[in-house]
Amino acid sequence: MIVRYEVFDEDYIPDEILFRDSQMNRIAFCLKPAEHGSRPVNMLCLGPPATGKTTVMRYMVTHAMESLKGIYVNCQIHQTKQQIFFKIFENLYGYVPPPGISFQKLYSSILKKGVERGEILFVVLDDINLLPEKLMNEVIYLLLKGHEELMGFKVGISCISTDSKISAQFDSKIVSVFHPEEILFPVYDLEEMYEILKKRAETGIIGGKVAEDALYLIAEKSFEYLDLRFGINLLKTSVMAADRKGKDVVAVEDVEEVIEDSRSVFFRKMISALSGDEIDVLLHIYTSESRFTGDIYREMKTKMGYTKFFKILRKLEDLRLIDTAVRYEKGLRRYVVRKFKSDDVIRAVDEYAKRSL
Repeated sequence: MIVRYEVFDEDYIPDEILFRDSQMNRIAFCLKPAEHGSRPVNMLCLGPPATGKTTVMRYMVTHAMESLKGIYVNCQIHQTKQQIFFKIFENLYGYVPPPGISFQKLYSSILKKGVERGEILFVVLDDINLLPEKLMNEVIYLLLKGHEELMGFKVGISCISTDSKISAQFDSKIVSVFHPEEILFPVYDLEEMYEILKKRAETGIIGGKVAEDALYLIAEKSFEYLDLRFGINLLKTSVMAADRKGKDVVAVEDVEEVIEDSRSVFFRKMISALSGDEIDVLLHIYTSESRFTGDIYREMKTKMGYTKFFKILRKLEDLRLIDTAVRYEKGLRRYVVRKFKSDDVIRAVDEYAKRSL
């Protein structure tokens, strides 16, 4: 069989995006004012990881109407004001700005080019919740107030966030100018994951296939973690295992052969998105006997303050490393639910630490 391995990469944008028609229609509606020379409606795309937010937005950027200049910025990679605006500059000019350029000159050049092109900028800020709160507000504000610096500059912004409560971090200046349309991306169910993985397999394999029972096993493992990315990576490694043996059909035994390696990669990627303090809280949750958030905070308060601790809890929940719930026990109390086996999480942290040395 011939394998198009790029089809199984995380950044692959399929020609057809399944089960996101509602979200794509709402995004198209928000962009529609650009057809008439007006700014698009700003957007806030919210949902857990691996729910199609990035794929859909990158698809929309690629297929943006002629009057729009789509620009995608990954805030997990570009984490300073200078880096974010460097990326916008590069998209507009086609080259990286010279080193040592002042921010004011960089900013002015972006505004000038936006006006010269006669296009409306459509800037997607992915994983914006990973930016410090002050920086996040400053970036959005600078973009949306660009027309006050240079008349004729027009921009629409779409922020992607796994933190469903990100809007609570917008300061008063942003609240007065942003007004985003919130677009929710729910977790895929088992059958949806199966159909998406099936489509990837059909697109990525020529002259071969993935057996139905093997594909369903991959979908079940993906749904177990509620993360489609795990399923796509497991599909890729299963295809590689079968291809290495010269087989035309990926069977259950090929999937079972690579499950453990895929699980390790999956956990390491999640751990790599965490800071040292966030890893400390995660490990404490998975090794402590305490379950209530108040008890866990009291055990960790010598390391961090109340606000920081609960912000970390929210991030761990957004990444689906934990769940939190409320129950009545001498009053309403919030408690933590572990999503995975403690040994898997501890092993992943240890492996990540060794690789980082």
